[in-house]
Amino acid sequence: MKLRLGWLTDNWGLKLVSLLLAVGFWFYVVGEESVEITKTVPLEVLAPHEKLSVVKTSTSYLEVTFQSPRHLFSVLSSGSISVRHQIQGVQKPGDYSFNVSAGDFSLPAPEIRIVKIFPSFVTVTLDEVIVKKLPIQVDFVGEPAFGYRVDQETVELDPNAALVEGPKAILEKLDHVKTESLQLVGRVRSFRRTVRIHQVPETHVVGEGITEVQIPIKAEYAEREVSDIHVKPLGIPSRDHYAQLVTDQVSVVLKGPRALLDKLAAQDLLAYAEVEGLKEGTYETPVKLILPPDLILKDEPPTVPVEVKKLK
Repeated sequence: MKLRLGWLTDNWGLKLVSLLLAVGFWFYVVGEESVEITKTVPLEVLAPHEKLSVVKTSTSYLEVTFQSPRHLFSVLSSGSISVRHQIQGVQKPGDYSFNVSAGDFSLPAPEIRIVKIFPSFVTVTLDEVIVKKLPIQVDFVGEPAFGYRVDQETVELDPNAALVEGPKAILEKLDHVKTESLQLVGRVRSFRRTVRIHQVPETHVVGEGITEVQIPIKAEYAEREVSDIHVKPLGIPSRDHYAQLVTDQVSVVLKGPRALLDKLAAQDLLAYAEVEGLKEGTYETPVKLILPPDLILKDEPPTVPVEVKKLK
């Protein structure tokens, strides 16, 4: 039986090209089978139990060098990588240090390896978690319409205090918490709103974290002097007599909503001096003023001199 070796020489050109391609591909795979990439990865540190809280870390980000098969390069570049270290066996507040290890990483594929971590040594500060009752303040933004104001003394909140949980060092510095911003711009009437309580960083509000607020909007009161108010005689003197105002203009100080006072002009006011039935003589007659609603005199009504004479 003869062994036929012709298959080695048949189509030798095609076989040679195939061999060269196979060898080239093998060298490509072997020589480029892995790549390295360095990424900035956020670090999360978990407290050992609910009675302690992480208030400070020496770093919040790590520079990590990864090694990956070339075919996973796109996965490594765009994939989500997280680092989470769980502190174990610590019971009291204070500083605690640890080394970041590969076990703290969540990687998109098991073939990816960690080559270098910087910094690998991290220090954290742990603080006691407490609950503190704090009064709630409304965070007002802007101002009501001109001539109106918020009556701060009668603002009502239900509830008016909140239980806040967080690190002792943070809560000891707080004497109140605020609501989310509440717009006042252009308001002229009282109103009621339900608003959320603003969360202070590193803390949280126990419960629903909301409060109902009643905001009283009131007219802002002021005083203003109005001059040159024209006074007219009112009524008829005694028979065969006539009345003459020695002075027919007065000034008064009015009190009321600022918005009304600022728009008020002297000609908007009606002023009279009562002369009905007066006999001959000179009188200091009180002036009667007809004022717009919500405005009042600050002092007693002014008087004007009136002369009553007999007709000739």
